[in-house]
Amino acid sequence: MTLSARVPGVFLLAMVITTSWTASASAASTARDVAAALRSDPVFVAESQSGLLTVPQRGEVRLRIVDADIGRIKIAVVAPKSAERAGGLAALANAIDQAMPGRPGSLLVTTGTGFHVVTSHAVVEPTAAAVRAAVESHRTEGLAAQLLAAVDGIAEVDPGADSDLNSPSPSSSANPRPDEVSDDIGEGFRIGLLIVAAAIALPFLIGAAALLMALRRRRTAVHDREQLDEGDARGDLVALGEELQALDIDVDMPDASPTGRQEYERALDLYDRANRLLLKDDPSEVELYEARRSIEEGHARLAAARDALGAGQT
Repeated sequence: MTLSARVPGVFLLAMVITTSWTASASAASTARDVAAALRSDPVFVAESQSGLLTVPQRGEVRLRIVDADIGRIKIAVVAPKSAERAGGLAALANAIDQAMPGRPGSLLVTTGTGFHVVTSHAVVEPTAAAVRAAVESHRTEGLAAQLLAAVDGIAEVDPGADSDLNSPSPSSSANPRPDEVSDDIGEGFRIGLLIVAAAIALPFLIGAAALLMALRRRRTAVHDREQLDEGDARGDLVALGEELQALDIDVDMPDASPTGRQEYERALDLYDRANRLLLKDDPSEVELYEARRSIEEGHARLAAARDALGAGQT
């Protein structure tokens, strides 16, 4: 069971319909498309809305979710046309939620101007208020700033998994208390029941133990792979730093190309971002991904800087 709330307020601006809507109508995402994407990534951005949230900004939102309330916040940036086809943003948000049965926490769906939140718990109004405050206080800073603040606000009011309405509740009938057993049941029969119950439970306990061992082996393998990825990323970062250092003189020349300097500065910013991510003692998989992506883009920016500065020409 989930609860939903439209996030009202003056920031729900009127959307301007342009001819680009018609051109992208065939690419409008369905609720199932969005739900499928959100199962493996907490942030979904429709292709037509990529200008609202850039790739680096999506990475920042993912990291904020990991830090603030991992596993309990999902965000979808959808096209206005998708919401229109579903019967409105609220209808689309609820359809996405229904396509993800058992989804914990909060689902925030936005077109960039309209916002709707669906929760798996009863703390609906405080969650909606947190989103409203985040959007209103960062209205002039763009969608990325609004979503980062919304993640913090949602995490602050999230009551936790124990309050989820769609979580299975323990059944009192599954394990009756001793005082609920009829008085005329003999002690020997009770012992027999316990023996039968133990015999039934034993295969499940063995299976659970085997599953735990398999999960432990899998986690060990994942950790080993992450360590290898981290080592590769650090090596690539060192190589990027050496390339940046080699281009220092060309950038500092009085007649250096302004475009070349801009590309160089962008590559330097990407280097710093990757370095911050890799400086952590145990970077997460998302952090490693963002670091590698920053390094790759840094190499591309540096190549553009060389071309503009003429440093790569003999």
